[in-house]
Amino acid sequence: MKQKATFNEVLEEVKQKELIHSYDVIGDIIVIRLHPELESQKEQIAEAFHTFHPKVRTIVAIPLYSHTDALYRTRDFDVIWGDERFETTHKESGCVFNVDLKHVFFSPRLSYERMRVAQKVAPGETIINLFSGVGCFSILIAKTQLQTKIYSVDVNPYAYEYMTKNVALNKVEGQVIPILGDAQTELEKLEGVADRVLMPLPEEAYSFLPAAVKALNPDKVGMIHYYDVSTGNRDDELFNTPIDRVKEVLSSNFGNSLRIEVEEKRIVRSVGPRKYHVVLDLRIAFV
Repeated sequence: MKQKATFNEVLEEVKQKELIHSYDVIGDIIVIRLHPELESQKEQIAEAFHTFHPKVRTIVAIPLYSHTDALYRTRDFDVIWGDERFETTHKESGCVFNVDLKHVFFSPRLSYERMRVAQKVAPGETIINLFSGVGCFSILIAKTQLQTKIYSVDVNPYAYEYMTKNVALNKVEGQVIPILGDAQTELEKLEGVADRVLMPLPEEAYSFLPAAVKALNPDKVGMIHYYDVSTGNRDDELFNTPIDRVKEVLSSNFGNSLRIEVEEKRIVRSVGPRKYHVVLDLRIAFV
């Protein structure tokens, strides 16, 4: 009720509902996904948010369905209140992450997905985390399952820098191995070593699937967490296109030499009108 009352003087109730569910608190920064209709009221909205979150230092706005840079996965922010500084420290699931939102990708909306994957990892696994950003998946896995080794790969030098800092900050040196490099190139160096591969780059993951499969240990049943974007209704048919894409890519590269099972499938989050970020947990065996 307090939050609703805070916005009563700024917006009518129907717009409040749209706005209140469209923001994230990342450390001491608030990121608001701003509907185009509310652009003219962004300063008043920022003041209302600051009233409810008095300890925040910066409030930024991005379009409701903002564009993300294809290579470094960064977004353009409009500072509407506070400091022009984008570095902050965010706490999640017993981990601490230093991030600079101007130069790296970070979303607290993936916290459930990060924990879901971490809890699936078994003792002794070797894992490759592609497109790892500041190391969130890797570090949480290492903290959740101590008997693991995680190669954590990202092409963004800023992400690599913060990942290295976060590995030390969370005391998982030796478990998490930060790697600065292109995913395709690094996968070739790690061929046959992994029990599990994470591919949290939904727009492009399919193009790295063959190399990810080759990175799995051919003598074991491996796991790939494959992320994609799909459009449609929130039902089982939403997963048909990603599943068909996986089968087509792997069949064209490996023929009938793989056995592929979808162990779990779920919607991770909404990224646009009837457009969803989805994940397939794929069990892969060489036959």
